Amino acid sequence: MKLTKGQGVTDKDAIGMGVANTTQAWHSSLPDCLFMAIELEARKEFAIPNMARLFGEHSYYFDCKQKKGLDVLFGRYEDSQYYALKDNLLSGYVGDKLLALYGLKVIALPFSKQEALDQYLAAQLAKSQRVICEFSAKHVPYRIEDYHKHYGYHIVTFKSYDEASGSFMVDDALKQDVYISASDYQLSFQNVLAHEGCVRVYQLDQVGPASPLTLDWAIKQVEQNIAGLTSDKAHVGVSAVSECLAYISCLQTMERPYVVPGLWVFSLQRASTFDWLMALQHDFPDPTLKHICSPMTEVLPHLAKSWKEVEVLMRLSCRSKSVTGDQIYQRIVQLCEAEQALIPIWFELKEWLHSQRCVS
Repeated sequence: MKLTKGQGVTDKDAIGMGVANTTQAWHSSLPDCLFMAIELEARKEFAIPNMARLFGEHSYYFDCKQKKGLDVLFGRYEDSQYYALKDNLLSGYVGDKLLALYGLKVIALPFSKQEALDQYLAAQLAKSQRVICEFSAKHVPYRIEDYHKHYGYHIVTFKSYDEASGSFMVDDALKQDVYISASDYQLSFQNVLAHEGCVRVYQLDQVGPASPLTLDWAIKQVEQNIAGLTSDKAHVGVSAVSECLAYISCLQTMERPYVVPGLWVFSLQRASTFDWLMALQHDFPDPTLKHICSPMTEVLPHLAKSWKEVEVLMRLSCRSKSVTGDQIYQRIVQLCEAEQALIPIWFELKEWLHSQRCVS
């Protein structure tokens, strides 16, 4: 197996998780490495071009007590019904939505012994069948912030195997043709097993046709967003924004670099919400709906880009004194203000969707 240029190499031009000259796997705006992998396989196996109708989340969750030191969590809000595995079948809100809108059923196969996974991978790859599998970010070479340092739940898609070296070539959410050594593969299995209790692979089965958004699914999505944004629970919604700003304000006064691990969710979430709103307007071509959505469709691409820029600035602050904590803090304040300004639009969208239900 030949090593593609840039793979597994720490380059001085690498920023964050990227490595110079490594190619992007595919365009996807889904805010989850598992569903990015599912989208790619659905495209290859079932000619489903994208899953723009699947994710339209706009939410916040923050709790500095869940992490130690300067690592804090600022990610998406999910209630207990959001995602579940029942009888090894993907279920819950997202699983039901995947089945209803794209006719896809996702089965999870758990492995507790590495030999069994070895045999499964060998059999599938021998048939040129790609395999979506849980993996540890600690053992993905190009993710230089975590490599051999920190465990992080991750998903990769195995695509080929080199018998002589026992190594693999995989795709993941950000890169394609990533080289995984035999040692990293074995250590990742033990790492995931210790944290998750087993290592799962995911199989896709199309059991129905793809369908446009219905009013019921659109209303569920919007109401879920409103519930997350306006929740009176600690660490959720607007209170999460306030907690995050207060915590980061303390960090920046200490002039210490910091990285918020969950921040990557925001850039992808804003991009997926934009795609969802465009799909909604496609399925419900009404001038009033377009007018209601226009403030969000105008600002969401900017927010997606800006949250990504903040993520890069944070990582740069750990390597260079040219980026200060105060600069990052002020940028996050601006973005949080822009985020909060969008909340009334979700209420307006909810009212319009309910009015269409009354008409129908």
